[in-house]
Amino acid sequence: MSGRDERRIKAKLQRTRSGAKRALNGLRFISKAAGASDAEELRRLVESTFESLSEDGLLAREDFGECTGMVDSKEFAVGIFDALARRRGQKIGKITKEELREFWLQISDQSFDARLQIFFDMYVRFWLLLFLFGYRRLTSQR
Repeated sequence: MSGRDERRIKAKLQRTRSGAKRALNGLRFISKAAGASDAEELRRLVESTFESLSEDGLLAREDFGECTGMVDSKEFAVGIFDALARRRGQKIGKITKEELREFWLQISDQSFDARLQIFFDMYVRFWLLLFLFGYRRLTSQR
């Protein structure tokens, strides 16, 4: 492997590390709900925001971050949206209010296991693609 290829792989790994750090910070952001009353209040706020952002009862994937309060990290919110949809075996661009409730229940779950599952749902796919890309490059160089 040439020095250039090694530098390229190191740069990709560094970007992956910073992406993982952003994801963990984003998952901490979701931990705002301290108690049951706070969680219920946040859920109601999310549902009322859904009403203002939705068109024909459907919320666009791009508006998911604003609806759930992740205004500063739209890319991260879209990543969560895609991960939760993939978990259900779907590739969708819009969700209903009921689907939003299900997504909200998953992202507002305070357990470590639930947080870790969302993290892996988001980043395992990326790592798999990176691994397959690297493997294909190694076998093509032989």
